[in-house]
Amino acid sequence: MQVRKFLLVVSFLIGCTPLLKAQKMTTQQYIAAYKSIAMEEMRRTGVPAAIKLAQGIVETQSGNGTLCLQSNNHFGIKCKNTWTGKTIKYDDDAAQECFRVYDSAKDSYRDHSDFLRSNPRYAFLFQFDGDDYKSWAFGLKQAGYATNKTYPQQLIKVIEDYNLQQYTLIAMGKAAPESGSFEEKPPVYAGNNNSRPDNRPTASRPGTSTGSKPMAGNYPKGVFEINGRRVVFVKAGTSLIQLASKHSIRLSKLVRFNDLDNDNPPRKDMFIFLQKKGKKGNKEFHNVGNGETMHDVAQAEGIRLRWLRRRNKMHEGEEPAAGQRLALNGFASGTPALAKNTRIIREEDQEPPEDFSPRKEIEKAKEEIAKNTGAGTAAPEAPRQPQGGVPVDMVEDLKKVGEVGTNGTVKNTPPASQPPVYKPAPPSVPATPAPRPTGSGTQYHEVQPKETLYGISKMYNKSVTQLQEWNNLQGFDIKIGQRLLVNK
Repeated sequence: MQVRKFLLVVSFLIGCTPLLKAQKMTTQQYIAAYKSIAMEEMRRTGVPAAIKLAQGIVETQSGNGTLCLQSNNHFGIKCKNTWTGKTIKYDDDAAQECFRVYDSAKDSYRDHSDFLRSNPRYAFLFQFDGDDYKSWAFGLKQAGYATNKTYPQQLIKVIEDYNLQQYTLIAMGKAAPESGSFEEKPPVYAGNNNSRPDNRPTASRPGTSTGSKPMAGNYPKGVFEINGRRVVFVKAGTSLIQLASKHSIRLSKLVRFNDLDNDNPPRKDMFIFLQKKGKKGNKEFHNVGNGETMHDVAQAEGIRLRWLRRRNKMHEGEEPAAGQRLALNGFASGTPALAKNTRIIREEDQEPPEDFSPRKEIEKAKEEIAKNTGAGTAAPEAPRQPQGGVPVDMVEDLKKVGEVGTNGTVKNTPPASQPPVYKPAPPSVPATPAPRPTGSGTQYHEVQPKETLYGISKMYNKSVTQLQEWNNLQGFDIKIGQRLLVNK
């Protein structure tokens, strides 16, 4: 009986031996398991797929390290002050250091990309070409990612021994997908892309992006990100109404997010953002390509058109000449050279910037005081006034802008004993707005000075509620120059 039990135990152990061996993952198996995620992350953030895979292999011993097995942490990222998720204690450079814990390997890969992209220490890495894995390897060590003195050499050796560079080139669109792979033709990735979609190399300075127009087939299907904003690539003639409905976004918002004149189907292939673009780009400059417009640049870089103009001291209608460098993050020292066929709006037709200076506010207050003084009607008891008729609490502000003398007298204001004489202005007859066509097509109205939402609604024979709903207005406030959808 005992012999029989002994034989059963031996047989069980012999049967388990292959399983125990199978638990150890090979480097080739690790690459096969995570190469797709690495390429996906490169397209999303610009971190080279070869570097990401090499770091994963080195940091986890090809997925077999204790930290990786216990926490799904493939890149040895420690907790830091910003981490709010699960943690684990592990002996590394010091005993029982805090490391991040992830629910899945994919979460670890995504967090690694975001960690590099959002940390100023690693910002210079994204100036390197995506396929320059040696600069990336030495740059990671220079930025302090690892304490091991041979860390760059380890990464480079793994990349070259296992030909990991092929996955970077696939993600950049410079190489065809592997035979038998279901990878679609890869899009232009989100890093410092120094090649055009047709793979013709173009010179580019560090920290700049090269201008290029969207081309069909070079962007992923579905939603991806540009400058941290959700975006889709659509072909000419795509229905924006259907697109808005598909992504549960109001059509008016979709038009506004993309600086479009109307909700007509686009006449060319383009990016359509599903959320508001940023006030600045994630790069320093953009080099203008042939035929590229300000709107093309705004869409390619995920920056609002009016902010792109503001950063480059350009007016509406002005277009940059090919080869010019547009500021995306910061402000240009001067206006770039303009294209020959640009439409320059006269200075007097430009919308004046709104003045929020202290002088302007004080002038408004003085106007109110003058109105109350000359109205001839009983006014509520006024606050204590110094000489000149200005409230005490305004004297210091007026002194700052030079409107009050040292004795408290307001400059250019009659003494209180001599009330100013006002000549009555001729009664103004409000101009009757010309009737606007209200056909079945989409129509917009640009708000003019002194116009109100109520007046515009009457002008187009629409209700105020309709205008509020179509333009996502929370109240009745509108601004000069604002484009309102007035007919659908």
